[in-house]
Amino acid sequence: MKIDLNKKSSELSIIKIEITQKDYQDKVQNILNDYRKKANIPGFRKGFVPMGMIKKQYELPVKVDEINKLVQNELSKYITENKLSIIGSPIPSENDNINWKDEKIDLRFDIATKPTFKISFKQKKPIIYYKINADKSMVDNQVEAYQNQYGKLITVKEIHDDTNIIGVFNCEKLDHTKEANFKSNQISKSSFKKYFLSAKVGDNIEINPSKIFKNEDDLSKISGLEKDKLNEIDVISFKINELNKNEKAKADKDFFKKVYPKEKLKNIADFKSKIKDDIEKQFANQSDQKFLNDVTESFIKNTKISLPKDFLKRLMKLNSKDEISVENLEKEYLNSENGIKYQLIEEKLIIENDIKINSESIKEFATNMIKNQMAAYGQNNPDDKELNSILTRILSNQEEVKRISNQIISEKLLIIYKEKVNIKNKSVSYEEYIEIAYKKNN
Repeated sequence: MKIDLNKKSSELSIIKIEITQKDYQDKVQNILNDYRKKANIPGFRKGFVPMGMIKKQYELPVKVDEINKLVQNELSKYITENKLSIIGSPIPSENDNINWKDEKIDLRFDIATKPTFKISFKQKKPIIYYKINADKSMVDNQVEAYQNQYGKLITVKEIHDDTNIIGVFNCEKLDHTKEANFKSNQISKSSFKKYFLSAKVGDNIEINPSKIFKNEDDLSKISGLEKDKLNEIDVISFKINELNKNEKAKADKDFFKKVYPKEKLKNIADFKSKIKDDIEKQFANQSDQKFLNDVTESFIKNTKISLPKDFLKRLMKLNSKDEISVENLEKEYLNSENGIKYQLIEEKLIIENDIKINSESIKEFATNMIKNQMAAYGQNNPDDKELNSILTRILSNQEEVKRISNQIISEKLLIIYKEKVNIKNKSVSYEEYIEIAYKKNN
């Protein structure tokens, strides 16, 4: 086998592969011998079918298949050993007529060399980094959420707006009984005033099922009866077994310590300041992502990259599962062009900045990601066993590992961008940020 590389232009080259009979004959013969042993053809004993008959039926397709396998392996090996930097993959040269019956086969493949280009971090127009501020309302709402989370249930005698009502729904007509737990604010105004306002523990209330809850779907979910069954009855009974409410935790030092065990918070002002910092740290992820997207967009717009358009369109057509028209192929290319450019830009940035990812960095990133997600739901001190269980599940999923790898690359690039890109910082409220981001996306 002989492989040669010929330059066609600054962008394109041709890899020519000359294959002789000795490159494939042994493998083809071994496969044909195996076919002969297993062939069941009427008039012949198994294993004694004439080789001429086997060759007539199978030799050419086996030969083509083995040559294709050989070529793919040798192409990949040649590209790697010669450190050829190519876009996409090699594709068969056009107008390359092959007679597969010949002993000597010549194959040609077109390859496109990755273009050379320079990335400039100092654009004329600075890229805005939006710092999102947490306002008083956000902080106060989070304080209240923590107070509810760390509060306690207390028994009450009367039903008010924030009462938890526990009891049993019963319908003799449908032979149905179901324990239920719902909040008083789910009850419709008319039902609350008529049935629940003066109700006590132990009371058995007869109610029109269509008028109990504000949301019609709640009755089916809470009572356990399907909607069509509820339409068959005019009344359903509910026995109140317990009334309780959540008493908010007092905003004192013990409470502060429960929420933030590692912090030394002396008063409500310190507590709110810590919450404000936490909210703004969560917002920072959105700010970083927008900044990353804006830098990406700027690089694509301002970096001059000459792509081998015709080659890439041929590659897209070859890889398409269905027939594709010239018009649709053009659209597909235009939709993919910026993505291809950024892949080249990102790859160059990764190489030039020596960005590397290993299993330890993936594990560390995944652990921090889980902790942050749990903290967002108020779990600031997750159990190690639970944490490791989630971590193991994530790392066993290759799609998740790939996604995390991409996130690590993005984080490392973000650090580089913040150091090198021309930035203009701007503080905004969350509402202002949403408006800016929404307009940008539209």
